[in-house]
Amino acid sequence: MFRVAIQIKELISSNVTSAIESASNPAKMLTLLQREIEESIISLTGERTRVTQNKRRLEALLTQHELKEADWGDKAKTAMDHHREDLARQALLAREDCRLEVARLKSEITAADASLAEIEAAIGELEAKREETRAQAKAQMAADEAARAGSTGGAASRAEAHLNRINTLGQRAQFATEDEGPSRTVASVDREIEEMRRASAIEAELAALKAAAPVPEKKTAAKKR
Repeated sequence: MFRVAIQIKELISSNVTSAIESASNPAKMLTLLQREIEESIISLTGERTRVTQNKRRLEALLTQHELKEADWGDKAKTAMDHHREDLARQALLAREDCRLEVARLKSEITAADASLAEIEAAIGELEAKREETRAQAKAQMAADEAARAGSTGGAASRAEAHLNRINTLGQRAQFATEDEGPSRTVASVDREIEEMRRASAIEAELAALKAAAPVPEKKTAAKKR
């Protein structure tokens, strides 16, 4: 939603002068443009709230998974200290799952921060344009009243048609789609290699834990008679 609003903002910014010059009622045109800008600001504000709430949720999940990651590492060491290699291996696998989730959450939080920065910048520009448009509308209405000239015949319909064209252009903006066929093949190869690396890393760490584990004491052999 906010991407469409940004596109509309850019169209208004680049075409407002020519739109005023071609309108039979510039004051009415400016008023309609001002309302369109205000609607875009409202949309962006709602999107900002949604992204902020989602970021807070991601941050809470991140904290939980970071704690779990550290806990599974401690559990792996405890299991190996008690010579339970099977439990240590499972604990390390669980810890790796937590690490993957931590990385994913951090990536999503970074993306949320980027979105918030983009939204804030767009809102600031739209608010500046709204004030500029409001001032232009007041000046135009004063000039029209002083000159006692103002054709109202087709101004509203022409202004609405122009705004509809702006909305249509914004709605037609689409993200380029990617061919998923090759991507799935590459993804499956990458996933298999990553699993191999993950298994090797866990086995290496398991070996290190095993080497560091205390050696169990042997029972004293019974003395020969």
